[in-house]
Amino acid sequence: MCNHQKEGLKDPCKNEYLLRDGQRLIVRNPKIGDEQGLINHMKAVDSETKFLAREPGEFSFTLEQEREFIKSCINNENIFFLVGEIGGKIIANCSVGIVMNNKRYLHRAAMGIAVRKDYWHRGIGKRMMEECIKWCREKGVEQLELEVVTQNNRAISMYKSIGFQIQGTKKHALKYRDGSYADEYLMILFLNDINAN
Repeated sequence: MCNHQKEGLKDPCKNEYLLRDGQRLIVRNPKIGDEQGLINHMKAVDSETKFLAREPGEFSFTLEQEREFIKSCINNENIFFLVGEIGGKIIANCSVGIVMNNKRYLHRAAMGIAVRKDYWHRGIGKRMMEECIKWCREKGVEQLELEVVTQNNRAISMYKSIGFQIQGTKKHALKYRDGSYADEYLMILFLNDINAN
């Protein structure tokens, strides 16, 4: 696990995990120079599943925009952003951030994750989420939230295994190009047992 704080500054996270198939997964914070790898990753995942927020082709960041995004994450103490890398290629990303900087919201954080389809079922998402959960605990976050398409059984099963609970349903949260809709569950992981009741 990463040590997320160092003398009041962000301590870069970098861990190596041996996967079931023998491949080595590097989980780390993105850095300047990762722009093209992240762009390639986001364009790929958008075309591999209907469970993400964008239609294929909608991700349109330029290299400069992606570089500025990475810088903004590095410099923001209320965001924790990770990439998963195998063989020098970014194959996953996971991020968590405080919902809003107003005092009434500082107890809440929201998470998002995307793993390339070729790398599903290897425990990559779970490892990355565990790093984000550790960051939340260190920040004093009491509840971690995410939204997931109700038909995404694989992800829902993983989230439940970590301790997330379904708290509600958003009807017609997504509308696809073909005119069909998808509902989303709001899931919450209560990091303070008192809040779970």
